[in-house]
Amino acid sequence: MIGTPDLLPFLQTARALAQQAGDELLRFRRDHVVRAESKGRRRELVTAADRAAERIVVQGLLAAFPDHGVLAEEGVLTTQGVASKQSDWTWIVDPLDGTTNYVHGLVHFAVAIALAFRNEPVVGVVHAPALGDTFFGAKGHGAFRSGGDGVQQRLAVSPTDEFADALLATGFSYNRNEPGRDDNTGHIRAILPHCRDLRRLGSAELDLCYVAAGVYDGYWERYLAPYDVAAGAVFVREAGGRVTDWKGGEDWLFGEQVCATNGRLHSELLQKLAT
Repeated sequence: MIGTPDLLPFLQTARALAQQAGDELLRFRRDHVVRAESKGRRRELVTAADRAAERIVVQGLLAAFPDHGVLAEEGVLTTQGVASKQSDWTWIVDPLDGTTNYVHGLVHFAVAIALAFRNEPVVGVVHAPALGDTFFGAKGHGAFRSGGDGVQQRLAVSPTDEFADALLATGFSYNRNEPGRDDNTGHIRAILPHCRDLRRLGSAELDLCYVAAGVYDGYWERYLAPYDVAAGAVFVREAGGRVTDWKGGEDWLFGEQVCATNGRLHSELLQKLAT
């Protein structure tokens, strides 16, 4: 990244927009009956709150960085799933990661904003408004968690080095019942007997945040989009962990599979996923 701009102004803008979008999500829950509609699969939901939050974020990014591309999940101000322009710099936006949780009244949902330089995420913000937590970081600058009490904590992955002591996390894809798709149950059978326990909270970005924070020792999932992983992956790497695809390579942002760990357990988790 020699010659590239300072990342901190990008991070500052992303944090402000994530906060605004999070406030909008809470306002919808307070002032409206949350109505969900299907995005094709019955279990894959979208709400007016998703779209309102995305409008705030994307509008702000397009105004602040007109030379950057924006890749946003819902396609409110840009084409859905397509970057708004070709650029070395692309913002990747999930206005509401954990929509099912949001619809059902659970608190694990977040606004996720990442900035990628030539397809490498280098800035990330994940704001969980109902939890009062904001995770943020930039390549070379570390990753942090700021709580509702204003206390800021630098993130560091766990020191766990025995798989038997590991608390892991995973998720289940919306397409899990479709022909030829992996429903993840085989991997759970291969992994659950050998770790301390397993969690599934329903927000991939927050799962990655918790790996970076040392809450989880590792996390895996398939059939994910860039919006689900880009920001959280920045934190894991800045906190000393590893993020790869299931073969240990770099095809995790667009490759629809991710494995993130504290680094010490990475090879063993990859080995179990391969079975």
